[in-house]
Amino acid sequence: MTFPGRRLLRHWWWKIAFKYPRLRIALTHLLIPSRDTDIELFGARLRINTREEIGLWRAANMAEGNIVFRDEVASLVNIALLLRPGDTFVDVGANVGLYSSTLARLAAVFPNTNFIAIEPHPETAQRLQASAGNRVTVLNIGASDAPGELGFASGVTSGVFKITAADSAQMRIRCERLDALDLPAGDLVLKIDVEGHELPALRGATALFDAERVKIVYVDGYSDETLPAFLQERGFSLFHGRTLQRCQTEALRDSLLAIHLSRLAVDAGEM
Repeated sequence: MTFPGRRLLRHWWWKIAFKYPRLRIALTHLLIPSRDTDIELFGARLRINTREEIGLWRAANMAEGNIVFRDEVASLVNIALLLRPGDTFVDVGANVGLYSSTLARLAAVFPNTNFIAIEPHPETAQRLQASAGNRVTVLNIGASDAPGELGFASGVTSGVFKITAADSAQMRIRCERLDALDLPAGDLVLKIDVEGHELPALRGATALFDAERVKIVYVDGYSDETLPAFLQERGFSLFHGRTLQRCQTEALRDSLLAIHLSRLAVDAGEM
């Protein structure tokens, strides 16, 4: 059956189900087992009954097969929880702006909060600008530990556009150090998603780390195993990016959240 056909079938199913609630209840009891189970949504663990909370059960099952709802939304929620009025959110490897465009809505409440999105792929940066409008400052550059041009190559999607060797590069993109950019004054929250170039991107922010301007770093996957130590040596505590659980031993490779001790100390003092 074609996709439009499935949509039509779903439409009539819900129309009939809500018109005849007894039928809906009967079918639910017939087809859905009643058992208590734990699910995870947006990084939070919930104890539900598969029949009584069928909507949440279905949502968890659907999210499990979709990386955006399974992983990205949880870390996005946590970053939103940690952003403060006056922070500058720097989205390094922004793609079309899922993080920066979503978080930029905070500017309606906290107008002194700033949002900067860095995306090297030219066509993706155009879509990013269309998504973000004037709420986000979009920079069509790469981030590295030295200024200059680097070779980039595309993967299956623009989301895996990454730095590569010169002989396999499809295009060359201007790269800058993060600490060389004209960033607004105040605390910085960095999100890094640069397909294997995470540590050079962070090294390019050395002056910002030394000035203790960087308060939060979220790394959406990293390839260099020395990256957690790089952050800890600069006064950061490490957390699971999707659950906010503190990393007791090994840092999570695909979702790492680092919070500077100065911000943690202030939070503790305010409690």
